[in-house]
Formats: sequence, structure tokens, C-alpha cells
Amino acid sequence: MDAISRAGSIDAASESDEFGDDEPLDEPVEGEDDELETIADAAFELLAERQEIVGAAYPFSVDGSLLTADDGAVTSPYSFLAALTHFGPLFDGTLEGSSLFERLSAAALVEYLGGPASVRSFNFGFPRPETLRSFRQAIDDLCEKMGEGGGDAGRMKASDMKDAGLDLAAWVPFGDGRLNQLSVFGQCAAGQNWRSKITELQPSHFCRSWMLDPPALSPLAAFFVPRQIGEPNWEIDARHERQILFDRLRIARLLGDLDEELAERCASWTAAAIG
Repeated sequence: MDAISRAGSIDAASESDEFGDDEPLDEPVEGEDDELETIADAAFELLAERQEIVGAAYPFSVDGSLLTADDGAVTSPYSFLAALTHFGPLFDGTLEGSSLFERLSAAALVEYLGGPASVRSFNFGFPRPETLRSFRQAIDDLCEKMGEGGGDAGRMKASDMKDAGLDLAAWVPFGDGRLNQLSVFGQCAAGQNWRSKITELQPSHFCRSWMLDPPALSPLAAFFVPRQIGEPNWEIDARHERQILFDRLRIARLLGDLDEELAERCASWTAAAIG
């Protein structure tokens, strides 16, 4: 897909929408030429909006009635997010897509809070590395790294827990070893049922339930989705109290130079998804 004309966007709507989305632009339309032209105009208005918001991280160029893929577009983080939205995280029968999305989300959150020089992060989501197989081990490790929380409280049965809604955490330490620091707990939702999860993670409740001594300053919540949340839904979804919303546009805009291993795995997943 090097370039798509305005007329071509009607017959290849999923291409003009970068692998598709859950927005009505992908639905087949029957009608007169003026109706088709209206749909094409709407599609290119959406693409232009994405280009403006994402900026240099947007891997396509929109020029009037033409959409052009930049060099390396298919290997870009934006294209991974678009492919993940369209094909779903389980298209290959593994959890690879979800795991990569959690890592990208953590990288975006770190950048948002100030960058890796001053921000620390922790990937909590299931499945975990071999060294952190159990839920309780992950709680202990998170608390140790944050310098708050006191470790696993042992109050509740954890044998059937995976991540209890927590996929990642990031915090901004002062470096003085004392309590009270800004922290954010995040949940990622890559599937079609994402909206049902938007208020699932409640950081204060999570800390009271699982930590021996919850952080002095309760963490904020963040919610990450690989799709674009458009109007009017954004006005509704963005108003949940103490929750920061990250959709595809925000995540892609925030991502700078990725870890080489992460970038290669995302590019490989995208290539396999789009064939």
C-alpha cells in the first residue's frame, strides 16, 4: 500500500483506515456517487486528523486525496497498534501480541511521565517472566522496586489470580528513599471487549487488597487501548475520575526510539498479521 486515491479508499476502506478499526468507516456502503464521495471525504478527514495528532510518528502522509506509506511504515509502532486492533491479540493463537502491547504501553507511560532518566516502570501483567511466576512474587518485586507497599499482604487467596487487572506500573522516585511519590498503575485492553474493562482497575483498592502497607500517595490509573477512540466516545471515556486514557494516537506519539529487541518483535508480529 504505497498510495491510495480517494476513489480507491471506497473499495479498500480497511486500507485507508490502516488495517481497520471499530469505527463506521469500515462498513460497506451502498448508494449514489455523492454518498460514496461523502464517505471518502470522512475517511481522509480522519486520516488527516491522525497525522496531525501523531506527528512525526505517523507512518503515512496525507496529501489531499492521496495516502502514502512512508519508508518503514509496516515496521512502525503505529502499524503494530493498527494491526493489533484489526486482527486481534490472539490471531496467532499466542499471547505475543498482548505482551508486546503491554511493553509498548509501559514505554509510552514512561515517556509521558518524564522519560527513562527519571521514571521507573514494572511490567506486572500475565504471563510473567520465569523469575516472577506467582502473583505474590510479582507483588513483592513491585513493592521492592517502588520502595513502598511493604510486599504481599497475604490477606486474600491469590492462587487463581493472574494480574488482578494490573498490567504495568510506573513511578517517579525522588531518590531520597522516603514515602510519597507519583505513581501510575495501568491496564491494557487489546481485544474487542475493551470498553467493559475501562474502570476495572482501581489502584487504591488493588493496593489495599494485596499490599501490606499501601503507598502513601494512592496511584493514578491509566488505561491503554491500541485503537483510536474517536468522538463522541472520547468525551465520555476520558472523564473517568483519576484515570489517564491512552489510545493509539497518544501511545504512538509518545514512543521514541524503542529498545531494538522490542521494535523487532513488534515488526515481526505486524508482518505475520498482515501477511
